[in-house]
Amino acid sequence: ATSLLLAGCFGLDEVGEDQTTTTQNEQVPVTTTNNQLSTDYYRALIEDGKYKTSASRGASLSLNSAYNIKNFENGLLELSKSVFPTDQYYFQEGQLLDSKTVNEWISRQSDDNPNGLNPKDNGEKDASKRAPLYLDQILEQNYVVKHDNVYELSGISIGLAMNSVDSYTVDGKEVKQSIDDGAMEEQAKEMAGTILQRLRENNDLKDVPITIGVFKESEPDDIAGGVYILSATSTEGSLISDWTKINDKIVVFPLSSGDPTQDSTQFDNFRSEVESFFPNLSGVTGRAFYKNDKMDKLQIDIMTQFYGESEIIAFAQHVTDVANKYLQFDAPVQIQINSINGQEALLIQDQKEQSFTYYIYQ
Repeated sequence: ATSLLLAGCFGLDEVGEDQTTTTQNEQVPVTTTNNQLSTDYYRALIEDGKYKTSASRGASLSLNSAYNIKNFENGLLELSKSVFPTDQYYFQEGQLLDSKTVNEWISRQSDDNPNGLNPKDNGEKDASKRAPLYLDQILEQNYVVKHDNVYELSGISIGLAMNSVDSYTVDGKEVKQSIDDGAMEEQAKEMAGTILQRLRENNDLKDVPITIGVFKESEPDDIAGGVYILSATSTEGSLISDWTKINDKIVVFPLSSGDPTQDSTQFDNFRSEVESFFPNLSGVTGRAFYKNDKMDKLQIDIMTQFYGESEIIAFAQHVTDVANKYLQFDAPVQIQINSINGQEALLIQDQKEQSFTYYIYQ
């Protein structure tokens, strides 16, 4: 693992802005994107005129749903912002861990794979006795700063996607093994310590701050997707003594169970009025993101069966009116209107004005 990390370390401390400098016997010019859409986003590092993708590109696509994939990647970015501010750091996808290394680490430990982080196979098929696969995937992100016109790797974020349910096959039948939250967290902390120790074996990473986030995956049919539940940052050394619990959750509207809330009631009123205007809708659903029990953002998807542009325009105007009436939250709201032909319209709320504007796609 050490040799792989050394081979992957890209020597940013030797590369200057708009200059061509020798790095690992290659001439690599490095620049950055000049424009920053907002402080919510990182500016990206550009090598040799191109965006450099992750050394383990595509690895996170192995997660069991598109919602888990998106939440896993975006959630790690959000965690990183509190450690590596967007006005000080540039972003680059992970360059230290390649696909071979990641696949070794997320596999079971065995005689053939001593680097595996998941427990050895105990030979049991019974879900109450079997050693489950706790770790599903690893994601790496790199954060870079500029000192005296020179770029330096100054931060690393590592996401650990943990299974809440481990599915396996016995005699051709799928068996689902539920994983206790306590056991999952204990395993994640132990794995994080091992990964940190392996990274620190690279002399170039001895004192680079490393943030580790623990992501709890949802089951494939859960459109809410998973959330991060733990985080920790190591500024040096290979010990993590302080973990922070993260109180995030995603709620899907309309609620399928439980008592209604003020937020869900507002959504239900919006949904009812939208559906009464055009009865041939395929569905109106919302995904509300909460931090510390307070809504942070709301994304609404409306699926229509419309074909005519005049219908879409009329519908978007009506949805805008209804949204302005019912969706007055202290959090940004975005509404997507789609049909079988693709995306038809987008509604975005202006938080300052507390009103919606809409865009029609041609």
